[in-house]
Amino acid sequence: MNAHRAKTCITETARALAMVSALVFAGTASAGIKCWTNHEGVRECGNVVPPEYAQEGHEEKSKSGRTIGVQDRAQSAGELAAEKAEQATKAAADEAANASAKRQAESDRVLLATFASEDDLTMARDGQLTNVESQIKLSETHIKKLDKSLDQMIAGAADAEKHNKPVPKDVSSSIEDTRQQIADEKKFIAARRAEEDAIREKFAGDIARFRELHQKR
Repeated sequence: MNAHRAKTCITETARALAMVSALVFAGTASAGIKCWTNHEGVRECGNVVPPEYAQEGHEEKSKSGRTIGVQDRAQSAGELAAEKAEQATKAAADEAANASAKRQAESDRVLLATFASEDDLTMARDGQLTNVESQIKLSETHIKKLDKSLDQMIAGAADAEKHNKPVPKDVSSSIEDTRQQIADEKKFIAARRAEEDAIREKFAGDIARFRELHQKR
């Protein structure tokens, strides 16, 4: 009698396990319904996506028809390459932005450490401009001397020609050398004027940045 009961118990247990397995399988099957669009644009559904559509993307549906998952279309080689290039471009831009931010932070640190007030900046600017202007004045004075010497040499050469005398080679050479010196001095002055403009522009930016940094404090 005990043996019979044990046998009956084992049988019932096996049946219960079989029913659970069947229910799990049924749930899995119903949850595994997949829908895709074929090459003719027609929507199809089944338990397995055909190989020819496996890369095209599909939806997974529940038994009630509710979408429970979406598999996106696989990217092509061209799309993957474009995405990789875009990521590289973004990474380069981020790196450049970080480097620029570091340079700005260092520039701000130096600015605040060097100047205690806007007056200090103004004095530094005016000092640099005065120094450049003195160079220009010296060059202008030199040009005046060169012009005077050139006029004298040209007058002497003209007088020689007037009296049918040859112009000495050293005089002709000195005239050309003097003209070149004058041209060089004028180029120097033009460069110094450009330097003055650069100084004014730089200090204008520094003063504006100095104000901005102090307003943030």
